[in-house]
Amino acid sequence: MAKGAGLRAVTTLARIAGRRLLRGASKPADPMALEAALKMLLARPAMSAEVKDIRFIEINADTPGWSETGLTLAPGEEVTVFAAGAFWASKALDMYFGARIGLWLRAGEKGRAVKTPSNASTVSLAEGGPLYIVAKPPGEFLDEQGTFDPAFPRGGLTGGLRACLITWTHGAARGLDALAAEGDWHGLVARARDRMHAPVATPSGWNYLWRLGQGEIYSDVAGEHGRHIHCRTHEDVGILQFPADFPLTDKTELRWRWKVDRLPIDLPEDIQPTHDYLSIAVEFDNGQDLTYMWSASLEEGTIFRCPLPYWDKVETHWVLRSKPADLGRWLAEARPVKADYARAVGAPPARIVRVWLIAVSVFQRGEGVCDYADIELVDGERRLKVL
Repeated sequence: MAKGAGLRAVTTLARIAGRRLLRGASKPADPMALEAALKMLLARPAMSAEVKDIRFIEINADTPGWSETGLTLAPGEEVTVFAAGAFWASKALDMYFGARIGLWLRAGEKGRAVKTPSNASTVSLAEGGPLYIVAKPPGEFLDEQGTFDPAFPRGGLTGGLRACLITWTHGAARGLDALAAEGDWHGLVARARDRMHAPVATPSGWNYLWRLGQGEIYSDVAGEHGRHIHCRTHEDVGILQFPADFPLTDKTELRWRWKVDRLPIDLPEDIQPTHDYLSIAVEFDNGQDLTYMWSASLEEGTIFRCPLPYWDKVETHWVLRSKPADLGRWLAEARPVKADYARAVGAPPARIVRVWLIAVSVFQRGEGVCDYADIELVDGERRLKVL
């Protein structure tokens, strides 16, 4: 780390610690209070005809792997998950993650791992079989079945989560309506019910990166000037991907428009405790990605390798915008991707394979809001419309 970056990191950590002292310790929702409230609501007579099965599962920081839940699902069966608690990475820096970030389910030994998009949500697993659950930070899986990557063993975390898993006799929508009529706890039941009746659909043609799991960050918007994608991130993380098989030549450009209304943090984003940001990225056929980000305080033109484990081997950040006066304005961009890659990473690869939208707000748990439009890859007469 360069001398200037090292001093900046020390200053940033001191600012985080100072803020933590001023506002006091964060208090994530009490998992035992969640369990007590749900047991009371689910025991009401009106719920007996709706609930098929219930399990309360405790997952601690030292839980070694996938845990059996005692539930068995039919293929496609819905399961509602309520969860509370937190895994702490640093109480001094007020860093923790909860169910929205790292609670995963899997049906059977070979089923696909599916992340719960919030701490009150319903998921449907394509495979059937015994249901397993695990809490795992993003980026620590080796494959889509949830095999642990030995290069990233869990360590240094404390705390735990408690999850309530419910299967329904007549489906989750009817069951959650009935449960909401009986009461609530910190709005979790209403949130799960509302998401059943009005889910946040993934933008057409895009998909969430499996490594980080499904989310509710991005949504399609049909505005007065055409379609765009709206992004709102709060205490979560997600990468939205669009397949883009496109040659990388000296003339290749990534073009887009974006409007950033709010950044998720007001500190330099180049260290792990403050790595909350909004960006658009290009993934290449060599597994690397180059991401053009909007920074709260780093100078435009700053280039740095991602500070997170796993991502430090594949991702490079380029600060494209950082002027506060530009927030809230639609801005048009055009980047010479091959030249940028050569400067930021090294010898360029042959092809682009995906375009990404990235939103991170998990470390300091702020809120980021932005919109993207008119994304395309252009190379002379060749043009690929992404959005």
